[in-house]
Amino acid sequence: MEQESNFTEQDAIELIEHTIRSARQNVSENGFIFLLWGWMILLGYSLSYTFITMEATGGIGYSWLAIGIVGFVASFIYYAKKEKTSRIKNQVEKYFTYIWSGVGLGATVFYTYMIIAQEWELITPFILSMAGIGTFISGRVMKVSALVLGGISFLVGAGVALCFQNEWQFLIGAICIITGYLIPGYVLKKRYKKG
Repeated sequence: MEQESNFTEQDAIELIEHTIRSARQNVSENGFIFLLWGWMILLGYSLSYTFITMEATGGIGYSWLAIGIVGFVASFIYYAKKEKTSRIKNQVEKYFTYIWSGVGLGATVFYTYMIIAQEWELITPFILSMAGIGTFISGRVMKVSALVLGGISFLVGAGVALCFQNEWQFLIGAICIITGYLIPGYVLKKRYKKG
């Protein structure tokens, strides 16, 4: 015996719209992560530029290692606390997590390879490309134009950085972090505060 479903096409559309709105709200809360990593990476680029101009390049690796560890620990603590208070993730939020997990793992593998191979001039363009891909896809999925534009700025910056030496790449990277992470992060934070 078949039961009739009262779930209409309009109900399905409303459910999809509710899911997208819910995911957008969650991304707005995650504006914190864009700000955290934006400020951390901006500090890293600034320190790298300073070390190069002072001809003390030995400090570059240590500063990035410290920034990576602090950023990872802060992100882990943030998400652990958030996980305790949040509801079950919807499918769009899961995709968002998968995108950034993949970008992070890929970036870690290639970043490590480039350090071992001493391909210094490819690190910044590669990292900007990975950040651009993740940010652009996230912005398109979530329909957040600040993230889309941020992703585009990373990708353009990666291309420009290929044309310059390390010290200039660090300045290009710093500009891209401002336009790709910090500005979208503050836009998301403001949007979240407005509700």
